Amino acid sequence: MSVYKPNLGVLYGVGVGPGDPELLTLKAVRVLSGAKVIAIPKSKGDADSMALSVIEKAVDLKDKEILELLLPMTKDKGILAKARKDAAFLVCERLKQGKDVSCISIGDPLFYSTFSYLIPLVADLLPEAAIKIIPGVSSINAAAGSALLPIAEADEMVAVIPAAYEDGRLRDVLQTFDTIILMKVNKTIDRALNILDELGLKDKAVFVERAGWPEERIVRDLNSLKGKTSDYFSLVIVKK
Repeated sequence: MSVYKPNLGVLYGVGVGPGDPELLTLKAVRVLSGAKVIAIPKSKGDADSMALSVIEKAVDLKDKEILELLLPMTKDKGILAKARKDAAFLVCERLKQGKDVSCISIGDPLFYSTFSYLIPLVADLLPEAAIKIIPGVSSINAAAGSALLPIAEADEMVAVIPAAYEDGRLRDVLQTFDTIILMKVNKTIDRALNILDELGLKDKAVFVERAGWPEERIVRDLNSLKGKTSDYFSLVIVKK
């Protein structure tokens, strides 16, 4: 367990919600306002940060250091390991200077978030540093709210899985659980639709894209999505 020392800063993993700045928690705003450093995980050096675009509408970023952490989206384990270690090193440098670092994540920092990979690395490099989590509203909650679709009632079982699951496992989950949330459907929508159609579940599914954003889109006729490109921030809720 980390033991906080007064001369060290605190590392916060801050969930900023699905996109609507009004869904930032009061605690998130307080922590972000007090932090000297705002760390932003980015997959590309020249890509805009959606998380930053959320908090800049609610928090004064003047006089704060914006620390970009380059964490590429790749399956190469060697590249990933080095990038994560480099990011943890940069964070630890600021903590050693006594600066609080708030690492922001769309949604929740422990739910399909790159921040979770930094926790053991920072703890290893700087064991005495305190690490705290500020939970955020997940895209699942926001999407269900937009679609007016209860996620679970009574004794219903819920599964949350990446849509890229191999076909056999995906079918098993869809047949076993009462509510299934398919994450990251942007590149696998046609395949997911075929399986839903095969299992007779297509009419029980709702597609939600960019929940909480001005350009939010809700689609109940999933056939209209075939052959079309979806946004990265999209999911399907299957409610039996």
